[in-house]
Amino acid sequence: MARPFSATSKKASSAGPEGFKRTSFPVEVMDVILSESHPSYKNTAEVSIGAIKGRRYDTEKGTPLENLSWYNPIDPTDLKIPLVGEAVLIVEAPNPGIISSKHARALYYTSTVGIFNAISNNAAPGRATALEPNPFTTFTGNMGAEEESNVGDYAPPIFIPALVAFEGDRIIQGRWGNSIRFGNTSNGSEDPTFWNNSGNDGDPITIIANGIEETSGMTRSEILNDGSSNIILSSAQELNFETSNKLPIGYQKPNQYRASQIVLSSNKIIINSTEDNVVISGNKGVSISTPEWKADITKLCDVIEDLISEVSTIATGAPFSYIPTSGAPGLPVPTTPSLTSTSISKLAAITTKLNALKQ
Repeated sequence: MARPFSATSKKASSAGPEGFKRTSFPVEVMDVILSESHPSYKNTAEVSIGAIKGRRYDTEKGTPLENLSWYNPIDPTDLKIPLVGEAVLIVEAPNPGIISSKHARALYYTSTVGIFNAISNNAAPGRATALEPNPFTTFTGNMGAEEESNVGDYAPPIFIPALVAFEGDRIIQGRWGNSIRFGNTSNGSEDPTFWNNSGNDGDPITIIANGIEETSGMTRSEILNDGSSNIILSSAQELNFETSNKLPIGYQKPNQYRASQIVLSSNKIIINSTEDNVVISGNKGVSISTPEWKADITKLCDVIEDLISEVSTIATGAPFSYIPTSGAPGLPVPTTPSLTSTSISKLAAITTKLNALKQ
């Protein structure tokens, strides 16, 4: 027989009110365990990182904090840490006892309830605390001391506009302006973006964005070159944005290429290998674009190779001359290499090739 739930139990997830029926209910978040330093994490082995202490809105108003239950996240691999004062939904699911009993169950929290439909903060602290006595209520719970919310310790009061959604999207939005979008081309949408100007609906695109500059609107879309950090994994979309420097002649711009692309865009990009090589390999070529130079690496190496070859030819052309003497072939005397008209012509051609990389 499964253990009955107790409203005063401190054990995570296996706690709940007496006579609990198999249903779901919301609670107000009163505390969150974020690390091992939390006293309840040390004292209660069944409480995991991300566990919340919750107060039911319907039956636990006035219940002292120490008698409220802890609830573990239903999926520890996909944590969405709520704020103190936010509402989360509690559901019933199997606990470790399911190995020996099909009735073994526990209570877990699933996700935050969007009370205000906000991205950064949906906290409404104190809504599940004790009611003030008045002649129009019959509530007679524990009217304990007023509890102070620590919601300010978890998130600043900032407004983050929600991302515009397209049909079929899966969007994960952080409280701080970071997001992951699993989307598709959505060609012809009334909400234009840098990826849906052309292409076929259904072509996948994944966008990881971190940070936003403009927070004045109610909604937003991901924007490149606005100071945020972005990773775009496209499939067949023309990505409508300009690179910070022009590409070398012959290279297609992002909005001219309609095949899979990976774009990294940020104020600064560092590629760091702590143990082995950094390898950049391009089937057609590799280029580096700076404000002064637009260098295809193959062409640059060809120019350097030509230069080395010609300088070597000049340096080894005629190292000695001979001073004739009577009855002898002459004594060798070192001479200074001189440029021939052929060498001058070749060096001029090399200089022209090198200057072509400077744009």
